[in-house]
Amino acid sequence: MVTVGPGEADVSEIQSSKSQDARAPRPRRWARCSLAASGFGPRTRTPDVIYVPTDQAVVDEMLRMAKVAKDSVVYDLGCGDGRIVITAARRYGARGVGIDIDPDRIAESKENARRAGVAGRVRFVQADLFQTDFHEATAVMLYLLTSLNVRLRPILLRQLKPGTPVVSHDFMMGDWQPDTINSVNGAAIFLWIVPARVAGVWQWTVTNGLQNDRYELTLRQEFQKLIGTLMVNGKEEPFSSPVLSGDRLEFQSGPRHFSAQVIDDTINGLMTEGPREWAWTAKRTQGGEEPLE
Repeated sequence: MVTVGPGEADVSEIQSSKSQDARAPRPRRWARCSLAASGFGPRTRTPDVIYVPTDQAVVDEMLRMAKVAKDSVVYDLGCGDGRIVITAARRYGARGVGIDIDPDRIAESKENARRAGVAGRVRFVQADLFQTDFHEATAVMLYLLTSLNVRLRPILLRQLKPGTPVVSHDFMMGDWQPDTINSVNGAAIFLWIVPARVAGVWQWTVTNGLQNDRYELTLRQEFQKLIGTLMVNGKEEPFSSPVLSGDRLEFQSGPRHFSAQVIDDTINGLMTEGPREWAWTAKRTQGGEEPLE
């Protein structure tokens, strides 16, 4: 249900058109949304999952974990009655897009948005999630089964910019481990930050006094988890504590700390050792073609 304040539409009024399937017995926490692999246009088969609404407290926490703000574009993949993007628009002034295969859910969402006074900031699209372009999203919300999350995973990783939060209610993403796990009223909420593709060989030079030190960093990547080897002037140096969050990369080599931003095949960073610091720019010389899946 959407959030309402004093003098606004009553929640029961906004939800008065909810269909019987939303009130059906709930043997376990199935996804609240509906989708199908049938393409755009009218629904041609039964949705893949049962429609069950998300509790408002869970909606609020999902948006908080995604750090939704006025400039956010929130996509809800399997939007049900539209409450997530409606809440994002009303509470934060964000724009929102809800996608669902069920035309009844889309019609209900549009009416709920109209009653909530945010129809101009949200839109709802009847479509197949697996055929949809959501690259403009700055935050993605999910309440799907794990099997469907795993099917969506390569699409999310391919379309979304590094740093984009993906938040799922109750269901995981296979072997892509979440960055954060929270709980609200017994419901698990998982947050992933889309990582930059950093696998490959990176080379750069740092001028240290009269000496130019040549660095070569080889990174292997499994989503946000990294294993690396660092060579300086042809000699292996310690490499520890790698952290990749979106396009932000950090690691340690002995007393030296490296922090950087990854932009495609370039890393712009700062190396610090005690009070001293050096700027550095690395170029990827090998790798980087393999997609994250």
